[in-house]
Amino acid sequence: MRSARRLLYRVSVVLLYSSIVLAGLQLAAHQYLKQLLQIPSPFPIVASIPATSSNTAANIVNQPAYSGPPPWQHPRPAEVFYFPIAYGDIGPSDSLFSGPKQYPFLCQSFESGLGQPVVDNHNGEGTPVFQESASGQLTSTVIGYSKDCLLATRWQLIPAEQANTSFPIRVETGTINRFIYALLLPTTTQDTQDQPDLSRWNGKLIYHFKGAIGIGYQQGKLRLRRIIRDMKPALEQGYAIAFSTGNETDNHYNITLQEDTALRVKQQFIQRYGKPQYTIGMGDSGGALQQYLLSQNNPQLLQAGIAVDAYPDMVSQITYGLDCPLLEYYFDYLADDKLFWQEAQHRSWVSGLSYQPALSPRGEWLEKITNHLRLQPHPRRSGATECNYAWRGSVQLVNNPRFNSHHGRYSDSVLNNTHWSHWQDNRLIYGTDALGYGQVPWSNVGVQYGLEAWKAGKISAQHFLDINRKIGSWQPQSRLQPENFWLLSQQPSLLNFSPYQRANFSHLGKSMKLAPRLPGSLDAARGAYNAGHLFTGRLNMPLIDVRRYRDNQLNIHHSWAALSSRQRILDYSGSPPASFPDQHAIWISHNDYKLARWQALQAMEVWLDQNDPRPPTQAVDRCLDAQGQVIASGQGVWDGAWNQQPDGACSRVFPFFRSSRQVAGDSAAAATLFCQRISVERAIREGLYQPLNVEPYRQQLQQIFPDGVCDYQQPDAAIQ
Repeated sequence: MRSARRLLYRVSVVLLYSSIVLAGLQLAAHQYLKQLLQIPSPFPIVASIPATSSNTAANIVNQPAYSGPPPWQHPRPAEVFYFPIAYGDIGPSDSLFSGPKQYPFLCQSFESGLGQPVVDNHNGEGTPVFQESASGQLTSTVIGYSKDCLLATRWQLIPAEQANTSFPIRVETGTINRFIYALLLPTTTQDTQDQPDLSRWNGKLIYHFKGAIGIGYQQGKLRLRRIIRDMKPALEQGYAIAFSTGNETDNHYNITLQEDTALRVKQQFIQRYGKPQYTIGMGDSGGALQQYLLSQNNPQLLQAGIAVDAYPDMVSQITYGLDCPLLEYYFDYLADDKLFWQEAQHRSWVSGLSYQPALSPRGEWLEKITNHLRLQPHPRRSGATECNYAWRGSVQLVNNPRFNSHHGRYSDSVLNNTHWSHWQDNRLIYGTDALGYGQVPWSNVGVQYGLEAWKAGKISAQHFLDINRKIGSWQPQSRLQPENFWLLSQQPSLLNFSPYQRANFSHLGKSMKLAPRLPGSLDAARGAYNAGHLFTGRLNMPLIDVRRYRDNQLNIHHSWAALSSRQRILDYSGSPPASFPDQHAIWISHNDYKLARWQALQAMEVWLDQNDPRPPTQAVDRCLDAQGQVIASGQGVWDGAWNQQPDGACSRVFPFFRSSRQVAGDSAAAATLFCQRISVERAIREGLYQPLNVEPYRQQLQQIFPDGVCDYQQPDAAIQ
């Protein structure tokens, strides 16, 4: 009796302690969130959208995916706006060829240091504009609203001491296609508004692209000081810099709108300052993939690119990105052999992505707290993978129409009546379903997760069958529940925190004998190809793919993305795997060396000035050490299993990983959105499982894959 009473006492203490901890953390969270998302008058919310907006429910139902000719097969329409925009005037608001304006649209000019936007209505549409006092301070009096966030074009001369340069910088800002643009030129103190001093300009232009992950519906913040800091070496060499928040993927991933905007920003530059000798793209991550896609879609925009930490495109990265939460949840909660999957390396054999025994999954401390408070056991893990360390949370932002990390900047009515996702932002490309949700170009039907690992003997038949039986897929867009990422969520709840959101899986987090795999939209995948949102290898300019080797840090910018682009270029040209494409170079350096992009810029100048499509010796494939010294260079240095060659000198120093779809049989191009399928019988007959003897598992394979398995020897089903 005494022992039972003692046990009851201990349980009560634990529950009381847990309740106090939970209450304290929740109170702290709400106080932090209140400060974080408190919206004073300088940073107003989007109150409402125009009643005539194409984003209203009646206008977004059953929209077809794009099915027209690819962008490189049709000319762009003639410009209808007269450039340059005069100082004090407003640039074009409607885009030229990327479709109607999308609402809501969050104004961010004030936080960009450019003041409030121009009042364009008095109907409460968009963000409020406040009356300013004589000293320039904002009052609480609303004088109108801005739905399009427009600004008058202006110029300023930033002194050398403020710019931290040896010369002043001329800066022009305004809005084009509703996004904030900036033109920067090195100049002298003799520079005036109407008589720019171009004596320091070298006659060349860099279009600066920026990255991160965004889902649209916002103008974006111009970080002028950061641009000056990041592009200081180029400014010191005499380059002019062009930039637009419309070419920052932290704001959106619509490559059609990005091209439309970049063309007009460049036109503004040309009409104001003259035509540059050539224009070189430069930017990181999403700012790098824009260069691949823009070269493919419109060869006239850029003459060269310095793509730093590039992916080939965004769409094909989300393919394996959406696999990550499914796989990690399986390893943690559904697997029969959880002990085996504790090891990060074992998980990497199926996800393909890098692993690190010395790290822990992102947010694990928070997951441990919530599992403790819910009296649930915490999964045991040894190390972390790129899936649960780098990709965690990113794909939910892209995929979930009920999640927006900037939710505090929109009114409740706008927030609850907008489908927040990348697919929705690009609904003119992917189309919409009968409920108005953006269609998703993702499918894992027929994907045999871990097939190559099974064939290599790294995992057992039981492991392979168990994964593919239980993995499931994502729920349709209309069934997705809001993500519970605590402070980032609309209704933050520590108790409900989840890095997975199992309710959004087809199996609802339950171990099933056969979890359903629900396909996305094949039409949406075709729209991605047709509209040029997927890089197919059509590179029309010299490009150096530059990156630091950060695979061992589980960085999202893995090195094998460069090989994916290389393989697509080779596939498009019909070249053999071991060939050397004329216009593509891969540079990978030790993580400690951060100046490779500027070496690449110097090499690119030589490349362009020689007027020869083949790269000069300064620009060919190479790898560099921590001091920037060349370890090896030339053809073959990046050879490896990806192109059926022995490892090259650089591949041995900086080894590559792969994606979950490559481990399932896809090629190094990793571009397949919807695989073509063949029956299990045919797959066995054609040797897909060699050297394995799968006869003992034939019936199980047929049960798991009743619609067939992926045959990656055939082209993507989305290619028409």
